Amino acid sequence: MNKMAEEIFINKKEDIIIPFDYIGDELWQSNTERIITALDELWSNDKANPIPIEEIEALELRLGASLPDTLKLFYQTFGIADIGEELQQFSDIDYIIKIWEPHPEYGPDFTAEDMAVLPSLITFSEYLGNGNMFCFHKDTKEIYYFDHDSQPYITKLFNSFDDYLKGCLVFAQADLFGDVEQDLVEQWAEEVVCDLVGEDIVRKWMY
Repeated sequence: MNKMAEEIFINKKEDIIIPFDYIGDELWQSNTERIITALDELWSNDKANPIPIEEIEALELRLGASLPDTLKLFYQTFGIADIGEELQQFSDIDYIIKIWEPHPEYGPDFTAEDMAVLPSLITFSEYLGNGNMFCFHKDTKEIYYFDHDSQPYITKLFNSFDDYLKGCLVFAQADLFGDVEQDLVEQWAEEVVCDLVGEDIVRKWMY
């Protein structure tokens, strides 16, 4: 069995795979595929199909903005795969501000800080379907988090899609626990992500 086909069982913290330093490095594709394949097998998912560049370019034309380069590479390689959070279908990707356009009176009471970036944010992922969403900035390509529960509603969490995906794939491995309790693997995964991106970001993201 080759490395890409190896099953993943987390029995100690060191078993958790940090998939890459950055998207495009030597191991990013094989490690990412290994984790996604394990999740697909666990949840009986159909394997997502890579997305042709023509579809990506059509999305960019509709948005009037380019996607982050590494997000495009991910789509071309893995499609809308299960990464532990819900990547949106292309038909759902849009400027987040459009959500409240029909009835702005029912929208959040955005702060001035929120409004400084809100018109530039494009959704691409939903946090477990609870109404919170991840967006990229159409110009800087930085990753922002919309948290519908508290002000400020908009927080920059990552400089790039790479860091978001890396965190997702580490957190997702908590479901791949072996002969130890899942709660313990969840703790290990959180510790790994804290080391990668910082405790403040993990606290905002997960809590």
